[in-house]
Amino acid sequence: MNVLITSAAAKVLLVQAFQHAAAPHGGKAFTADVAETCAAGLFSDRHFPVKRIDAPGALEELFDICAANAVRLIVPTRDGELPFFARHKAAFAARGVTVLVPDEACLAVCQDKRRFGEAISAVGLAAIPVVDPVAAAFPLFVRPATGAGGRGAMCVENAAALATLGALDDLLVHPFITAPEYSIDLLMDFDGRALQAVVRERTQVVAGESKITTVVDHPVLAALTLKLGEALGLVGHNTVQAFDDPQRGPLFIEVNPRFGGASNCSIEAGLQSPARIFALLAGDETARAPRPIRHGLTMYRYAQDVFA
Repeated sequence: MNVLITSAAAKVLLVQAFQHAAAPHGGKAFTADVAETCAAGLFSDRHFPVKRIDAPGALEELFDICAANAVRLIVPTRDGELPFFARHKAAFAARGVTVLVPDEACLAVCQDKRRFGEAISAVGLAAIPVVDPVAAAFPLFVRPATGAGGRGAMCVENAAALATLGALDDLLVHPFITAPEYSIDLLMDFDGRALQAVVRERTQVVAGESKITTVVDHPVLAALTLKLGEALGLVGHNTVQAFDDPQRGPLFIEVNPRFGGASNCSIEAGLQSPARIFALLAGDETARAPRPIRHGLTMYRYAQDVFA
């Protein structure tokens, strides 16, 4: 029972976590990437250079890799590849391969921040307010309705700066919020039922990714995230972003329906997503039970060179 981690790039710790999870089931962790070699591939049990997902024959190539190497689980890790895997999820399932991605309708909501806000508001959860830039007080926070990694997001200090952005049709305008910001690692089963959520405070963030993050005991935010996951129909491991505003309460920013760059912290703290995902795949219902969490655990991310 092997796993294939796609767009593996430098996600070494994720590969190692899945190697550890697969071992009790006699499985291995493979990697795939368009690069002939990559850092994560140096640590996996086997690396497969693959075509771009928009290239002719890309789907068939993945089918062949899975069939020839007893792959039962695919873990996509890049936002840009999620629509491809959601579109072909049923075709993989027909071949005995589970893909850790929600269905196309859910994914479309997750990847559009405007639709995400509307969807969770419909079930009584609060998203960051969207304001009219003409009437709102500065400073404002502006971000694209689609996209990842904080690209295009910025603080706008005054009307002159706002005017330089031109048409705002594809942008969301919010009040500038200075409240504590959190990432919540959310584990769901394959049928959209919430299992557990671990809250991390984002102490230092670079290009949208946590470089220093601490696991905190925040039961209200964890409970609301469980509700969010079931309302949207998420599956597997997901990374949710939220503020906890003193006046407004928890405000959800977005959800990435995949492992996040700092999800290793929650895994290490006790969430054990890779191990529990493998256990669910093997039919072990004990994987549904919440695990004890090590609150206060802090992750400090740094770069490391690999020579091969």
